This record gives sequence, C-alpha cells and structure tokens, in this order.
Amino acid sequence: MKTLNCFLTALFIISYSLNITADPDPLKELIKKGAAISKQAYLQYDRDKFLEARSLFEEAYKKNKSDLLPLYYITLIDYKILETTLQDGSKSLFEKYYEPALKNAEILSNDNTYSADGKILSAAIYMMKIASSYMSAVTLSPKIHSLLDEAQEIAPMNPYSYVIRGIMKYKTPGIFGGSYEDALKNFNNAVTLFEEEENDSIIPVWGYIETLAWMGKTQEELNNKEAAIFAYKKALSSEPDFAWVKYSLLPKLQENSVSK
Repeated sequence: MKTLNCFLTALFIISYSLNITADPDPLKELIKKGAAISKQAYLQYDRDKFLEARSLFEEAYKKNKSDLLPLYYITLIDYKILETTLQDGSKSLFEKYYEPALKNAEILSNDNTYSADGKILSAAIYMMKIASSYMSAVTLSPKIHSLLDEAQEIAPMNPYSYVIRGIMKYKTPGIFGGSYEDALKNFNNAVTLFEEEENDSIIPVWGYIETLAWMGKTQEELNNKEAAIFAYKKALSSEPDFAWVKYSLLPKLQENSVSK
C-alpha cells in the first residue's frame, strides 16, 4: 500500500487479504476489528469508540513495530480525539494526546511509504492546536501550509492534503488569508480525487463524506443553499448513517430554508 487516504481504504484492503487466506493472521484480525470500530466511531462521532479502536491498534503495533499501518491508524484516531476535545473543552485530554500524536506523525513522515500521510496528519494536528489556542496561528499556519505543500509534492494524488488545506482556508479569517472560495476549490479537488479512487474499486468513505460535509458548509457560507443541500445529500447517499450530516448539517439548513 503506497498511500493511505483514509481508514476505510485500509479496511477494504485488509478485508480482501483476509478473504484469500485460510488461516487468518491474528495481527490482521486486530487491525480489521479496529478499523470497523473506528468507522463506527467516526460515523457516530463517538470518542469512546475511537478510544476502543485505538487500543486495538496499539496492541497490533506493539506486536510488530516494523509495520506502520497500526501507527497510521493510531495517529489518525488521535487527530479525531483532539477534534472531539475542542467540542467539550477537555483541555487535559487535549494535552494528553497532542504531543504523542505529533511524534507518531513524525515517525510516519520519515517513512517512505507513509511520508505524505505523516505530513498531512502533522498539519491536521497543528490545525487542532490553532483551534485550541488562536495565538499559535502566527507560527503554526505557515508550518501547516509548508507541510501540505511537501505532501502534495510527494503524493499529488492524495486527496487529504486538499481536505486539510480546505479546512484551513475555511476556518482562517479573510484578513489572514482565509477564503471560502479557496476552501471550495480544495474540497472540489479532494472530491475529484476520491471519486477517481472509487473507480478503482476503493471507496474512501471517511475522507469522501467528510469532504462533502465541508463542501456543503462552504457552499452555505457562499449563500449557495441548493449546492450545499446537494453536497449533504451526496454524502448521505454514500453513507446514510453519517451523523454529522444526517442529524446536524442537513436538517439545520433545511429548517433555516423553510423559516425564510
């Protein structure tokens, strides 16, 4: 596997390899189980499930540290855990996972196979730091864009570099270089790359549906309500149980549209 774009990509590949072997590999079984739980965690935005999946990947990584696939999962889960702490203000939990996540991302960045993914995850983790402490944006924003530039040079077909840059452009105030138009361009690029991968029978549900959700939010900011609804419904057509869109983004937009 040369480049991992999301959890589900790995899940499909692992599932396939397990189906063609008579005696399941215990290590692969651990990763397969962790991947399934992590997908549930993401769809439900459930931190406890993220932690449950993380423990399985930790166990797998301890069994064979030469295989960085479990570490990739651990780092991606840590990024999502950091994101959940911003929702409920769990500063102690943020501090617990922030530095280890960066260290793991650095390990991935120094590996030929996972280099682009490690840089993208580093950028994403730094982005969480900015969200927790806006003063850090002065030093971390240039670092984030530099990491994404490096990742795109290494793996130009990796959609996640566009996803993270799009989120950065969405969240950054205009006077500091943010732009909804630029965010939308990045999300469009990511969706195109994800859909090209789908043609190769790999369906990156995680990255794909999250990008569509951000695309919808961006279209809302640009007052393109119908385009936003289209993006949200497209996400749900790919994954009907995606809670963020199903129970929050789409209902709120539809309610606001009716009230007006």
